[in-house]
Amino acid sequence: MEIDLTEAKDTLVVTKIFLSGNEKTKAKIIYNELLFHIGDSIVKEDLHNQILQSKNNLNNTSLFNFVYINYWLTDEEQLYMDIKVDERWYLWALPILEQGDRNLSTFFKTGDWSRINYGLYLKKENFRGMNEIVRFKIRLGFLNEFDLSYESADYNYKLGWGAMLRYRANAQVSYNTLNNVDNVIKVESGFAQQESLVNVLFKYRSNHVNRHSVNIGYNAIHIADTVAKLNPDYLLDGNTSLEFLSLKYSYSIDYRDSKVFPLRGNLLRASALKSGFGIFTSTYNDLALQLEYLQFGNIHKRFYYGWQFGSKYGSSKDNPFVFNKGLGTSEFLNGYEYNVIRGTSYAYSKQKVIFELVPTQTANLKFIPLKQFSKLHYAFYLRTFFDTGYVYDANQDPSNFMSNTFLYSYGLGIDMVTYYDRVLSVNYAINKFGQSGFYIHVNMSL
Repeated sequence: MEIDLTEAKDTLVVTKIFLSGNEKTKAKIIYNELLFHIGDSIVKEDLHNQILQSKNNLNNTSLFNFVYINYWLTDEEQLYMDIKVDERWYLWALPILEQGDRNLSTFFKTGDWSRINYGLYLKKENFRGMNEIVRFKIRLGFLNEFDLSYESADYNYKLGWGAMLRYRANAQVSYNTLNNVDNVIKVESGFAQQESLVNVLFKYRSNHVNRHSVNIGYNAIHIADTVAKLNPDYLLDGNTSLEFLSLKYSYSIDYRDSKVFPLRGNLLRASALKSGFGIFTSTYNDLALQLEYLQFGNIHKRFYYGWQFGSKYGSSKDNPFVFNKGLGTSEFLNGYEYNVIRGTSYAYSKQKVIFELVPTQTANLKFIPLKQFSKLHYAFYLRTFFDTGYVYDANQDPSNFMSNTFLYSYGLGIDMVTYYDRVLSVNYAINKFGQSGFYIHVNMSL
């Protein structure tokens, strides 16, 4: 309910803050996300904006399904804040049954059930009520993986940390790319590729929007002789093993109203990754610089726009094939889901206009006994998009015609946004080469 502030003073003082609903979450975690604290003075005209930003900050912790912030005045100056949260479910013990392709669309096209993963995933979010995350994963099948990690919370003006231990082994790997499609080799015994990673993370949050992080890693890759024979550049010079150290610095400044499906605000991310320091190996030495910028806003009423620019520059022109990813793996253009466009450097731009088809609704599923799941929110958006991009490959195979040329695509899609940070997107896209089709994504960035 809107409070009439006509008779209130120009500056209001936060006298009390009431918290409720945080049965597991420590109060300090909630206070960390607020733009106001007890004793703070707030200019009357800034009150609603500070409340909205504080609510967005709490939602973006992914600790709560719903956040409510109300206030009232005890006199013309004293301000009481009432914050109520609906906590999520934090302990996940889930069986893994998933496809191992780059995306769902590729799996639906190939129908290759040998690329199925199964296993167990344990995740404790909000560990000790302190917004810490502990993960354990064991995955078998197409990809064999052991994963153990810990990450502390992001406190304002404090140093945080994390650590990860990972081992992966594949019986199948993509050893080469021809016609912008990966060629796959499966070894009869043992593993085609094994990877080990030990990573230590240090992070610093200087305020609610600025974050810095430093990653220090030890990386080791071993491949079967068959892979090295098929592609001597897989690890360079016909090598079957590669060990190296890596150091990565990342910076972000985030003003988005939602990290899951933003409608307003902007995000800037930049990073520098140095791989290979002349220790363990002298064949791999690369500096990769990445930049990403996203902008969102309202056009008119239920119409919104989104724009994303991303780029990567790799200093080495002779990277091992295994790292020469370009677009089509972690980053992609709509309409090119079936393609891998390899290269050391790239740039892309994605534009979209969306219409709020079904504004955010709340549903109560009374047949579900757990309160963390019985109340959900959902929204539907109709989307039109236009993507462009360019991938530079210094050692382009003539068959990989999508590298070293301007790329574009366009199409329509529909997005469903719901609780637990889930976004389901179904697109129909047409690319530069006349390829078209329906594509499915879960939690697509733009």
